[in-house]
Amino acid sequence: MFGKLKNKTFYYTDNFLQMRRIRWVRLKLTGLTLGTVVLCIGILLTVNSLYNNFLGLGNSRLQKLTEENKVLQNQLSSMIDQLEQIEGSVNKISDQGNQLRLLIDLPKVDEETQSGGTGGTILETDLSITSDSSAHLLTTAKNLLRALSGEIKVQEQSYEQIVNRTEYNKGYFASLPAIKPMNGFYSTKEFGLRLHPVLGIKKIHEGLDIVNDVGTPVNATGDGIVQLAGHTGGGFGYAIVINHGYGYQTVYAHLSKIIVREGQRVKRGDPIAKSGKSGLVSGPHLHYEVRHNGISQNPMDFFFDDLSIGEYRKQIASR
Repeated sequence: MFGKLKNKTFYYTDNFLQMRRIRWVRLKLTGLTLGTVVLCIGILLTVNSLYNNFLGLGNSRLQKLTEENKVLQNQLSSMIDQLEQIEGSVNKISDQGNQLRLLIDLPKVDEETQSGGTGGTILETDLSITSDSSAHLLTTAKNLLRALSGEIKVQEQSYEQIVNRTEYNKGYFASLPAIKPMNGFYSTKEFGLRLHPVLGIKKIHEGLDIVNDVGTPVNATGDGIVQLAGHTGGGFGYAIVINHGYGYQTVYAHLSKIIVREGQRVKRGDPIAKSGKSGLVSGPHLHYEVRHNGISQNPMDFFFDDLSIGEYRKQIASR
């Protein structure tokens, strides 16, 4: 039983004949009420969260975030499509680059090198901050960008090599002894071991004899610098040696007249001498040699018999 005495609350029971005072009644009731309210609100919010915000709390903000997420996913998908198109273009450029490399005598770039060293490695996105679909799109985009970056660097280096090799080839092809130095007749069996026409013994013939009258024009077979021009003091008589670079030298011997000087730069087709029969010879002809890194080559391997020096000069002049 409860009772009040001078604004103080007491209670007693049938079992005990004793009155007991209840302290802080209002404060305790207020605290109990507030605790109950807070607990109910917490339970309500938890249930609302578990059941997709059925109360509609913060619905506009959630809806806005959802729409933004969809827009971002669409943009990521579009970016991935564009990256895949770019990757296809890079692959076409790579194929064309390999064709160019073969044309200028460079090895093809293998598939592993073309990938820029990115094969087999996948960059993962932190799934704790994104949805599964967004994480997948981000991972795909990152890996595509990484692969493209590596492939583009490889292609930049490859095309730089192509440019450098092309410039090298321009000089190389211009210097290569590539035409017949003089009009006339020659035997296809003259290079190598043969019977010397004057000495009458078998001897290695390191060049080719082109037969024509004394005074027939002799021309440089490739761009280069005159290394020797004068009498050799031996069987070659008057001779010219041209250093073409890239390991190539040409020799023109048994001349009757020399019209260039040592140290002079000449181009393919330039007149350098007149043929003759100086030195140890049996008749007028031009002895012609091609050497590469000091080793004699068969001059016939460098001839274009269907192209005369006159035709060559006309084509060069018409460029």
